[in-house]
Amino acid sequence: MTAQQDRPLERIARGLRGRTFKTMRLASRLGLGAMKRTFGRAKTDGAEQPTNGAQTAALARALADAQKLASTLGDLKGLAMKIGQMASYLPGALPPEAQDVLAKLQADTRGMAYDALAAVIEEELGAPPDACFDTFAREPFAAASIGQVHRARFEGSDLAVKVQYPGVRDVLTSDLKTFALFSRLAAVGTAIDGKAMANEMRERMLEECDYALEARRQRLFAELLADDPECSVPEVVASRSSQRVLSSVFCPAQSFARFRREASQAAKDRAAETIFRVSARFIFEHCLYNADPHPGNYLFEDDGRVVFLDFGCVRAFEPEMIDAWKRVALAVLDDDQSAFRAAFPALGLVGNAKRFDWDHHWQVMRYLYRPFMERGFRYSDDYVRESYDLIIFKSPNRRYMTCPPPWVFLNRLQWGLNAILGQLDAAGDWPRYWREAVESPTRPIDDVAR
Repeated sequence: MTAQQDRPLERIARGLRGRTFKTMRLASRLGLGAMKRTFGRAKTDGAEQPTNGAQTAALARALADAQKLASTLGDLKGLAMKIGQMASYLPGALPPEAQDVLAKLQADTRGMAYDALAAVIEEELGAPPDACFDTFAREPFAAASIGQVHRARFEGSDLAVKVQYPGVRDVLTSDLKTFALFSRLAAVGTAIDGKAMANEMRERMLEECDYALEARRQRLFAELLADDPECSVPEVVASRSSQRVLSSVFCPAQSFARFRREASQAAKDRAAETIFRVSARFIFEHCLYNADPHPGNYLFEDDGRVVFLDFGCVRAFEPEMIDAWKRVALAVLDDDQSAFRAAFPALGLVGNAKRFDWDHHWQVMRYLYRPFMERGFRYSDDYVRESYDLIIFKSPNRRYMTCPPPWVFLNRLQWGLNAILGQLDAAGDWPRYWREAVESPTRPIDDVAR
């Protein structure tokens, strides 16, 4: 391996603190500009809005920063890469033009050197790639935060072989230590337990480095969805999988970006309904779901059928918490504010009950449940962006709500799904699927990690 080939591997091992100050500065600059665009904060104290020339210059700078950020994140991997992926599709996280630049992080970044990945396969499977597979492509067709994916053939089947980056678990461990410090500092003056949030992040993200666990979860989801004609899960090839290698039958369906660009609106609506319906069913009936809903984790058939990918970040929930959530959801659906107020504290989200503004939070819940109460509701980026002020920036409860560990990834799941549905401009029978889910019997499926 040459020094040039090895350089990304050397860079990835330095940890978040030592390798991302410049990246964080770029991201902060982009994020501040996005907030000004999204929430109209460019005009304060009577100051005039920027001229068209100034806006053009600001956008040019945002695009340049996004290109630099994409280049840097493509090499860094780990937690920084995950942050970049989320910024590429959450409405308002960055200017839309900059998000287009970062969108390639959803499913494709620069891969690691082949020799390094081949060594992982030999350590895990006992032989080099050419001996383990009938054919094995030297270049990855997808690469992301923890591993990269290569095409291969084995016993007559086309495979997608995900290989973990060497040393990435150590990188994530270092990243998460820094994240824990940031979480504790950010929680000062709020009701949030920053340490508990950081511990939840650590547990879920380090689980993603265990491909044997992911394979078991992938088989579990495939079994539970086997009778659903609207979706599928690729079959795991157990004999070519291990702790750091995961081989699945290759699916030739479209990426999110291509499907969004080329599919009919009817196909997009069908796909969105499937993604929404499956997530609601798994949470409220099985108390389990994949908590990483970024666009790279779905593939799409021409007619809108969905292939679900990547089961590294799965969260199981206690049935008692799901039952409490069902009571809250039904109270909102039935427009029963008193029942809502009686049920909501059981979710553990109220950190300071004496100062909590119940009337405001009732309006928040009514806003969030609009899709579930309006027939024909069409998701949009505007709907997602409008909720930011209501829930975060202008909320009188922002310092008085807390975030118990299960809600760290539930919030990520809900925001991510809303963003995906918004990018698809999806309309669907959301009221039907949501009510069916919250009225379903709670029959938890044990997570295979337990």
